[in-house]
Amino acid sequence: MIIPSVHNLATLDAAIDRPPSAILLADVHLGNVGPLARRCKSAGHTVLVRPDLIEGLRSDKRGITLLKQEFSVDGTFTGSASTARLAKRAGLDVYWRFFLLDSRALDSAASQMHTLPWDGFEVAPGPLALQCADALIASAGQKPLIAGGFISDEPLAEALFDAGYSAINTSDRSLWRGHSQ
Repeated sequence: MIIPSVHNLATLDAAIDRPPSAILLADVHLGNVGPLARRCKSAGHTVLVRPDLIEGLRSDKRGITLLKQEFSVDGTFTGSASTARLAKRAGLDVYWRFFLLDSRALDSAASQMHTLPWDGFEVAPGPLALQCADALIASAGQKPLIAGGFISDEPLAEALFDAGYSAINTSDRSLWRGHSQ
């Protein structure tokens, strides 16, 4: 599945016009996240956000509850343990973010995937996610593994899917056409 990452609201229509899937609302604020999420959901999409990056929203119990109850958000991408715990308690899907900075980060990610209770994992950047696919996919087990960041061409996207990634998240509109399910 391709998860459109909407960084520019001018591209939201293109993300919504795809067959029902998931959409990451990446550049939202407290005043627009609710209406945008409801618009996506009315078109049949699952709505994902990064709570720590929503302008005007605190990633505390009230803020996370607001995302679920008032704004109709379905899931979160986060690398914050407190945000992840609160999101899980609120009934949101939680995708833990790993950043592959070096071999130590890779070892840590692979090790943590066995113990973290979240719904799935996102690994960035995409090109390194591909390079480290075998170790990461084995560590994720049955949980979804999503590649994100710097995925801007079809050969890389296809290679990530061929390697076993469940989904990719990208802001590159040229990639939004494929792998909708």
